Amino acid sequence: MLGRIFRFLWAGVDGFRKVVHLFLMIAVFAALLAALGSGSAPARVTDGSVLLLNPSGALVHELQGSELDIELQRMSDEAAPETLVRDVVRALRHAAEDERIVAVRLDTEGLAGGGLTKLQDIAAAMREFRESGKPIISYSRFYSQTDYFLAAQSDEVHLHDMGGVDISGLGRWRLYFAEALRKLDIDAHVFRVGEYKSFVEPYFRDSMSAEDRESAEQWLGALWNEYQREVTEARGLEPDALDRYAESLTEALEAVEGDLAKVNLEAGLVDFIQNDEKFSAHMEERFGDEENGDYNRVSFADYLVTADRENPPYKDDENNVAVVTVAGAITDGSAPPGAAAGDSIAKLVRHAAEEDDIKALVLQVDSPGGSAFASEVISAAVSTVSQAGKPVVVSMSSVAASGGYYISAEADEIWAYPGTITGSIGVGTVLFTAPRLLDRLGLSEDGIGTTPLSEHTLVDRDLPDGARRQVDSLIGRIYDRFVGHVSKGRGLSFEEVDAIGRGRVWIGSDAASHSLVDQIGTVEDAIASAAALAGLEEGKHGTLRLKRKRPFFSGFAGLVQIRWAQIRHRLGFRPEPDRFMETVQQARQVINAELDRLARFNDPRGYYYLCGACSAY
Repeated sequence: MLGRIFRFLWAGVDGFRKVVHLFLMIAVFAALLAALGSGSAPARVTDGSVLLLNPSGALVHELQGSELDIELQRMSDEAAPETLVRDVVRALRHAAEDERIVAVRLDTEGLAGGGLTKLQDIAAAMREFRESGKPIISYSRFYSQTDYFLAAQSDEVHLHDMGGVDISGLGRWRLYFAEALRKLDIDAHVFRVGEYKSFVEPYFRDSMSAEDRESAEQWLGALWNEYQREVTEARGLEPDALDRYAESLTEALEAVEGDLAKVNLEAGLVDFIQNDEKFSAHMEERFGDEENGDYNRVSFADYLVTADRENPPYKDDENNVAVVTVAGAITDGSAPPGAAAGDSIAKLVRHAAEEDDIKALVLQVDSPGGSAFASEVISAAVSTVSQAGKPVVVSMSSVAASGGYYISAEADEIWAYPGTITGSIGVGTVLFTAPRLLDRLGLSEDGIGTTPLSEHTLVDRDLPDGARRQVDSLIGRIYDRFVGHVSKGRGLSFEEVDAIGRGRVWIGSDAASHSLVDQIGTVEDAIASAAALAGLEEGKHGTLRLKRKRPFFSGFAGLVQIRWAQIRHRLGFRPEPDRFMETVQQARQVINAELDRLARFNDPRGYYYLCGACSAY
């Protein structure tokens, strides 16, 4: 008996020893990996360096994917699919104060868009940089309309002699499926509240409704005026120069035998027409080393690593403004960064309510809405911040409409850009049945249910009248809840909100005049306002961007993979490119993107606060 007790005690001690030993090994291994692969190698920034401003992919406020995915992408030779707006802005501000940086070379050929307000943030930082007396020089083989908005802020705009500038204005076009559904014998049962709630129109119409056209003409026209104003002011052109350029382009091309670059030069859109070699010679002549003629270029992403180490942002252990980003369609459940999953966002918001060092919250919204249920989950979490006595300020980016507006409505302040797309206070859903199609195909469905409700979701028969009445009742209540929510948050009557609601889209400047928005300004203005509302001294508070965390063991495994990849990258180990697998990967990405789009429609009840027009822009 005594021997058994000693064996039992020894087994416990030995087990405890092994556990401690395991954790010590993990700690030592993690420290070794951190020491060998920590961070990125600092960029070589010498006197006379030129900052290469080469954003790639879409401009965003939050990168999609895990830390491992982002780090592996950064170390690959492929262009990043996304660029953080604040990274570009910070790099320009650092460079303006850095005597080693003598100029900026803008390269937009990898840029894929991202919304007018994001372009405006970068354009403003470019103008700040020019105030330092240093030039910005842009060169491209071809400027898209997005590219050109940034290029227009440069001191010099260079264009390839076989290239051109695409200025075609803004538009919103989409397919309508009503006739196709009729020919396929598929019945679309559309339910909506709000004659301007247009995301359901393609399922029961073959063309744009008068209400949708009226709304689109207003907000698209306002956005185009914003674009044209900033470009013409930057280039010193007449206010309507871009309108006149688009109207006369055909005749102008015919007059110069199709030489688009020459038309762009004569219109004042560009300053120089060159090819790659001549532009390189131009840069080497201006900024090259006297000995070999070459000039030192440093990409803004690499430069930012060095600049942030040399001039770290202000930190405060006690007084912080937290920023939570809500980007993309709002969906139910949880998801990695870059997706506006209701439970994931709500968890971050509640963290801001609970932490003592966080004194205020800024909700940065860049979403056309989505799941009505998930929008309610996020909104309820936002209310916990207010209940904790902390101010909540919303900063609307390119889009903050429908569900994006719902989660913003009860904030203490709402800030928007003049060109923010917002409003779209309405609700809609679509149900499909196909009895004639199934009959034509020889398919039938049979079974038994315990109540009449069990037949309401069958696609082989017409939608029962009871089901129609139920959906009408439910969707009416959801709309009333939306309007009442906005009424309470904005201090407006139900009738006032309903009058500017009905699914209608507004841009920021018009929304302000209808009391849907309090102030026009940037996310930095919103952060400063949140700090002031919390009683924090200007410039004496930190800004914390709250990020989603992974469980310990999956996070540790990801850290090991990241550090190992960094070590291999520093030692020069890179996989040989496999063109076939690259093609397969590209196809996989296209398919996954479409599946992701469909997966966003996951509201548990099937009802959506969604602005379909917003995602089209």
